[in-house]
Amino acid sequence: MSFLKKNTFLNFIPHRYPFLFVDQVIDFKKKKYLISKVKLNSNKFFSGHFPDNPIFPGVYILESMMQSAGILVGISNINFYFKKKIYYLTCIKEAKFKKIVFPNETLCIKIFFLNSLNNFIKFQGYAFVKNFLVCEAIFTLYIKK
Repeated sequence: MSFLKKNTFLNFIPHRYPFLFVDQVIDFKKKKYLISKVKLNSNKFFSGHFPDNPIFPGVYILESMMQSAGILVGISNINFYFKKKIYYLTCIKEAKFKKIVFPNETLCIKIFFLNSLNNFIKFQGYAFVKNFLVCEAIFTLYIKK
């Protein structure tokens, strides 16, 4: 098992609080997969989504997958020039939401590298809460040189 410290993985993505959706990287294998976690504390993201019935927005679940994918690219050194670059989402396919996610739950994100072509990298992502699948998606990131 390969653990990555927060101050290390923050070198690979530009996101910071309050839009950082990765708290820890608990395992990874370069150019293969990455497993991360994020604790979903009650904060401003829940205040309006929805009043009196707060849930974690599905787009933020996808965002946590994409941030985790950006970290996987960075630690894999897929291309030296990709380090500290900006990643842009270009495609989401087959995104499926299976279960509602509530405040104070912990998301476990599993990202798998599928393939790459030039500056486009394709991933498969899964999000779990307490070992229950809550979301899955295939997505492509573009890395601007």
